[in-house]
Amino acid sequence: MNLHELDSEAQKILAKYDKKRAATLTLLHLAQDKVGYVSPEIEAWVSKWTEVPVVHVHEVVTFYSMYHKKPAGKHHIRYCTSTSCILGGGEKMLGYLEKKLGICGGQTTKDGKFSLEEAECLCACEMAPMMQVGDDYHGDLTEKKIDEILDKLK
Repeated sequence: MNLHELDSEAQKILAKYDKKRAATLTLLHLAQDKVGYVSPEIEAWVSKWTEVPVVHVHEVVTFYSMYHKKPAGKHHIRYCTSTSCILGGGEKMLGYLEKKLGICGGQTTKDGKFSLEEAECLCACEMAPMMQVGDDYHGDLTEKKIDEILDKLK
């Protein structure tokens, strides 16, 4: 994708903010949604629009776990590894998920359908153990539930 195709959307986004730098996160989301991850070229594009040094844009990308620094699978899974999830059996379920997908955290399946990322906390302790697939939260995980979720996504 040519990032210049997003320029008109970037202009609309910037019009909503008093200061251009305030649009940094929104522009990163826009580009990631279209491209699939945040490359150095995207960081430079956001820097141009926000007038924020590219090194600061890169710091934002590396600080927030919601930005992918390499291509993610069609279905990106973030698995919670917080205390609540671990105490609720999360390590066992994460091991099952890794075995089922044939990948570990930070990897993508060979067919590009799934990527897996361990997340420190997804703020849904009442659902422990849990994972996020795209924008959807799935909790009270069991092996059966994981199988059902993955089967629906295949």
